[in-house]
Amino acid sequence: MLDSIKDSKWVLDEIYMFLPTEPEENLIAFEAKFNVRIPEDYRFFLLNVSNGIVNKNKWGLNLVEKIDFVDFFYEDNEYNPSIPFELTNKVVFGRGSDCKEVSPYPYEITFDQNYDIFEKGYSNGQIHIAGYGCGTSAFIVVNGSEYSNVWVDDFSSNNEVYPEYDFKSNRPRFSFTDWLIEGVNREVTIHGQNIEWEKRIKLEEKAKQDKIDEQKRELEIKRLDQIKREKFAEQKREVEREEQRSKKTHKNLLIYLIDKMFSVKKR
Repeated sequence: MLDSIKDSKWVLDEIYMFLPTEPEENLIAFEAKFNVRIPEDYRFFLLNVSNGIVNKNKWGLNLVEKIDFVDFFYEDNEYNPSIPFELTNKVVFGRGSDCKEVSPYPYEITFDQNYDIFEKGYSNGQIHIAGYGCGTSAFIVVNGSEYSNVWVDDFSSNNEVYPEYDFKSNRPRFSFTDWLIEGVNREVTIHGQNIEWEKRIKLEEKAKQDKIDEQKRELEIKRLDQIKREKFAEQKREVEREEQRSKKTHKNLLIYLIDKMFSVKKR
């Protein structure tokens, strides 16, 4: 876990803040109060890395939520860590097994068509660790047969709740470490994609600017060529005018000389 975070911290630091670690006495008091043991990898994270990797943008999603272990919110039968989390496989609410709208899932599914499981509740025995937006969130189980596994509550968006999994690697469950490394790797991938996207945008903008500059150069060449042609034409016209003036001068001089000659003869 630490190696993955250290290797990627330069990326994470651009978006997130690492909040201070949690004092161990707070975790011990929490565990004693609810008679649970925080999963070892999550406990290690809280004590040695951070109690929360939060977005610097107040409107952004946090990678890992900060948990108030001193004044932890719960009710007698809701969000109560001391009561076991009872789900053991993905649950789809309000639909039957014949529903074609259920997203592909390679492992066991329970269909709660009449919302019986939902009405009973499934918020106990867990700690909320991240929000995904639109009411979807991730939590780690601290009490029950799914102990130490990370689940996703996606009731708000897709009427389902399920354990985090990776079909490609055939991992039907994620520990906190698995989940965190997956999240970190996702951020690094997105960061790399953003860099490539920025490079592509800059190249496209440069290509557009080069095209504009080329068009400007072509227009400038045409403008200068037009000026040259106009100047040449004006010079030509001036030569022609000068020739006309010269011819007129010569004609006038010839007329003058002829007149002179005749005037001399008459005398």
